[in-house]
Amino acid sequence: MAADSSPVKTHPARDALRLGIKALSVVLVCAAATFAVFWFVPEGGTYARATVIKHERLASIEGPKIVLVGGSNLAFGIDTRLIESATQCPVVNMGMNGFFGVRFMLEEVRPELTAGDTVVIALEYDSFFKSVDGTASNLLLVVKERPEAFDALTWRQRLELAGAMPYVAQQKILRLLRAAAYGLRDAVLGPDDDDSAPVESDLTSEVETAEGFNAEGDLVSHLGMDWPLEISQGTPADSPVDPGVIPLLRQFQDDMAARGVRVMVSYTPLEAYFYARYQSGIDGIERRMREAGLNVISPARDYVYDESFFFDTVFHVNADGRAMRSERLAQDINQFIGADAGCAGASGAEQ
Repeated sequence: MAADSSPVKTHPARDALRLGIKALSVVLVCAAATFAVFWFVPEGGTYARATVIKHERLASIEGPKIVLVGGSNLAFGIDTRLIESATQCPVVNMGMNGFFGVRFMLEEVRPELTAGDTVVIALEYDSFFKSVDGTASNLLLVVKERPEAFDALTWRQRLELAGAMPYVAQQKILRLLRAAAYGLRDAVLGPDDDDSAPVESDLTSEVETAEGFNAEGDLVSHLGMDWPLEISQGTPADSPVDPGVIPLLRQFQDDMAARGVRVMVSYTPLEAYFYARYQSGIDGIERRMREAGLNVISPARDYVYDESFFFDTVFHVNADGRAMRSERLAQDINQFIGADAGCAGASGAEQ
């Protein structure tokens, strides 16, 4: 019997559809695995959890209040009780991480601000050079700890969060593998003598924890601790300024003025050497803010201190520096809202 020599029928459309379905299945499985690693594998630290503490306090205060907005310079460098005593106003310290970006730091407090409130914005100088949209991997951790934070993001930022998830998941896997490898090494060979030397990431993780914050939102875990390493210098303050930062601050000030909320701009503490090295750039930022009509009370030089008052970076002060900075800031706030007005008399907004 002769073999059937008729050609095999092909179905290009159907084959392409099958291939597409298989490819989509692989993508969905990878996406699900990535999300599972991100969501269920614990974080390397608990610092992001402090956002819950801060928002609980922000929402709990009825009536006029002072809200401090900025990065880690506020977390490390504010004594809320001292400022409350000096101003006779309840204070909420929202400062956590400059990598959240200026836009998010402003938007996350916006829903809780009402007439009679005062907002004090104090940004690290890095924030003037970085994107106002922040770093997606840092924002992702905040959204995980407090899902309501998603509402404070633009659609662009939300899409960037999705793009950052594989990177965050990868870092978690690498952290677990690294911990397992070191654990096996120590079990077989014993601890490495080099492990006794201080490592900046390990020291930072000991300080920057949710448990390190007090009920007022101030980080207190570094108080009384001697930093054994060199002080980090941060981003050079003569870098090009992001053109979106100052207009964004001005728009926020205008929006809040319409709501009866006062907004003033202050400064991060600055180590004297850093200020001397980058004075031109720092003074230039101050000049541009004043020209934009922002409520700048004191010059940046009023927040410059000797190196002995700093902790681990040129923006993070120790216990003594924290007291000096808080006293100076309280004076500026009183000058802005009126020294004898307190929160009971703070109504309307100044321009």
